[in-house]
Amino acid sequence: MMLLTVEFALWSWLVNHFYFQPGRLAGCAVLVIALALGVRALVALASYFFSRWKGSPVPVAMQMGPLAWLHFFAIECFHLCIQNLILIPFRGLFHTASERGNSDARGPVLLLQSGYVNNGAVWFFTARALERRGFRVFTIDQPVFASIDVMGKLLARRLDEVLVLTGEQHLTLIAHSMGGLICRAYLRQFGVAKVAQLVTLGSPHHGTFHAYLASGANGLQMRPGNPWLLTLGETPVTVPFTSIFSAHDTVISPQDSSRMSEATNVEISGTGHVSMPSGKAARRTLISVLERAHS
Repeated sequence: MMLLTVEFALWSWLVNHFYFQPGRLAGCAVLVIALALGVRALVALASYFFSRWKGSPVPVAMQMGPLAWLHFFAIECFHLCIQNLILIPFRGLFHTASERGNSDARGPVLLLQSGYVNNGAVWFFTARALERRGFRVFTIDQPVFASIDVMGKLLARRLDEVLVLTGEQHLTLIAHSMGGLICRAYLRQFGVAKVAQLVTLGSPHHGTFHAYLASGANGLQMRPGNPWLLTLGETPVTVPFTSIFSAHDTVISPQDSSRMSEATNVEISGTGHVSMPSGKAARRTLISVLERAHS
């Protein structure tokens, strides 16, 4: 929230300095918003081109034409803006019904782990869809730049809290991006007794070149070939494991970094990285995986 306030203060100062005249207040407000949205579109575009530069080849059947690419990019920008400007800064408004105590669902328990510099609010639309299908859905927030092992310990604490709240003995972990590494770090440290299933979406299981642009201990741990990641890979996931990933992921480069030998790998197309925790395309695949597992 503080960073968003600083950003809009900067845009407001620039607009006021170069554009403001009496009677143009509405125009200034529109320009400030346009600048904020435009910067995010440029970030998404730069991330896409970097992901293609370092990316794996897109299967012929999944390649996109110009109109499909524009649709894909518009959706990715939409989710980036919604997450950056609304969901993440106003986290307190976007807890799940189960977390608020407003759910009478009795279905399987899901714990949703978000990725790098995100919080649990990014799951808001997917969480609502899952709760409508009877799942009991919980989320977790993590310190932004802590090591992934520290995050694994915090996940263990949250997992135990959720099991006590629900009276269950195990739950399903669902993770986006770096969240998949956090879940694997948890399984390595604490074992599999309390986890029925792991589903990851766009997780850099073998690292991503985008991590060379990331800050913090966790950013270093996501670089391809680093010692921490190689050590994590020595402990296979032994619970039922599904890795959902996109041939057009805009942050995981190469995209096939999400493939795991012990997982059921599900490749989708036309879906960007930021869209995965909240977008319809990845959500349909996730729901299909969960309903098949719990049928």
